[in-house]
Parts: sequence; C-alpha cells; structure tokens
Amino acid sequence: MAVPTVSVVVVAHRQTDALFECLRSIRAATATVSSELVVVDNGSLSGLVRERCPDARLVSPGFNSGFAGGATRALAVARGPWVALINDDATIEPDALTEMVAAGERSEKIGAVAGQVRFAAAPDRLNSAGIAVDRRGVATERLAGAPIVEAGDAREVFGASGCFALYRRAMLDQVGGFDERFFAYLEDVDLAWRAQAAGWTCVYEPRAIAYHRGSATSRHGSAQKYFLVGRNRVWLLARNATRGQLLRAWPAMLAYDCAYVAYVAATVRTLAPLRGRLAGLRCWRRLRHEQRERRGSVQLGGQSFRASLGQHRAYRELARPS
Repeated sequence: MAVPTVSVVVVAHRQTDALFECLRSIRAATATVSSELVVVDNGSLSGLVRERCPDARLVSPGFNSGFAGGATRALAVARGPWVALINDDATIEPDALTEMVAAGERSEKIGAVAGQVRFAAAPDRLNSAGIAVDRRGVATERLAGAPIVEAGDAREVFGASGCFALYRRAMLDQVGGFDERFFAYLEDVDLAWRAQAAGWTCVYEPRAIAYHRGSATSRHGSAQKYFLVGRNRVWLLARNATRGQLLRAWPAMLAYDCAYVAYVAATVRTLAPLRGRLAGLRCWRRLRHEQRERRGSVQLGGQSFRASLGQHRAYRELARPS
C-alpha cells in the first residue's frame, strides 16, 4: 500500500451536520493530493462515518478522549509524512491542503504550517492567522476579528491553530506530539512551544483557507471551556516557560490572571477560570520536573492586552455554533 503524502485527521464529537460538511470539503481538497482520512469517533458517530466515508480509517476509543487525546490516537495509525488536523466544525477550500504541503516543503526546518481560518458565520473576518504567545504566556489567535484584507503575506509565526494545521510527522515524533492530558484547548500552543524549543519553525500560509464555526462542541463562554482554558494555561507555563521567563514576567502574569478571573466572575457569573487555575497549580511541580530536560528558551512576543480583548470580542460576536 502506497504511503500517502498527507494524513488528514478529524476528531469528531457528537455533532453530525457540521462533521459531514467538514468531510465533504476534505474529499474535494484531497482530489489533487495523495492522502488518507483518519476520523476519531469521540461521540457515537462510527456508524454514520462508515456510511458517509467508507474509505476513512476510523478510530473509536469508546469514550470521549478529548481533542488532544483524539489527535494522539489518530497519530498512532496515520502513515503520511505530513499530518493535517482539521476541526470537525470547520471546512476547507479545495486547494487548501495542496497550498499547505507546498508551504511546508519549502524548508526542512518547517515543522508546522498554519492556515488562514475565517469565521464561518462572518467569512469576511479572520478567526486565526496562526498562534501568537506574549511574554505573560497568554496565547491568542493572530488577527482574530480582523477583516480578511488584513490577512497578510506568508511569514513565520509561533505556531498553528489546531483548528486547521499541517504538521511534519518528523517534528511530532521528535517532540512527542500532543499531550492528551490537556483534553481540549491550548494543546496546540503547548505543541508549538515545544517545537520552537527543539528548533523547528512554523509558517503561516494565507492561501490555505478554512472556515470555522467556533466552539461548536464546547461553546465559547461555557463553564467547561473556562475551566479547561484556565487549567491548561497553568500547565502550559509549567511545562514550557523557563525559570528566567517566569521570574521576569510573574507580576504581569499574576495581574493578567487576576483581572481575567475577576472579569469573568463579574460578567458571566462563574468562577470556572479560578477553579481551572487552581487545578492546574496542583500539578505545577510535577509538570516542571517532567519537562526540565527538554525545556528551552523561546522568543515570546510583547505584552498585548489588545490582542486578548480582540480575540474575546471576536469569538463573542462572530462565532455562531449550530
């Protein structure tokens, strides 16, 4: 059996209409590139996937393994030297995969390619143009909410959003892939940070376009999402930030987290962000210890409250899960 150029991975959880739109767009996009499709069933969708996509390689954990866990299980069976990860609530343009692979093959140092992701409900606005991380360790989607005329040219970025990303298999194998303990949210940032520390680069390819419904599984503003993001933010710093970065930025980190927890408590009436952070802190020493040999200094961006607020506003106003 010939080895495909790209293994396309979709982690599916319960929703059907969005998933089938996703799979239809993938079928069109793989017409011109050697590929295989791997679908991870996190929510009793095996029968429907087999009916609609009999050629897909189906992985069924038997429970909801989360986005990170699902991606990890897909990587265990994926055969391509490139792995494309596409959200089950996203669709891609017919030439998107071809553009991403071409971008990745421009240099052997490129470990990942970030696509241009637009809001499905507002296709004239950007959802993501890659990941940015500032000195507080706050991760944001680049250009979230900006009009597509500001999408810009191809360039290096910190990392690729897991909503629509292409990864070099050699990079994933070297740095250990996704950490499934994250379950969902910031697992793509953790991977990007470790890849940067290992010397890999990520490029943004604006000609590879996807459309994202946004938080269709765990809705933006839900207590579950606030908890996971809060916990995983602490884990992200524990695993990746150097001692020097923590010492230099801890006042700004603390100020940000206190302000964020207070804002959500006042506006959404939930302490889920606080509970998540406290849960994360309970694992701090263990996570610091287990990554100590692989942690390296990575250049972080300047502090930007505007980027954080812009992303929050964009998701609140433009993400319309169905």
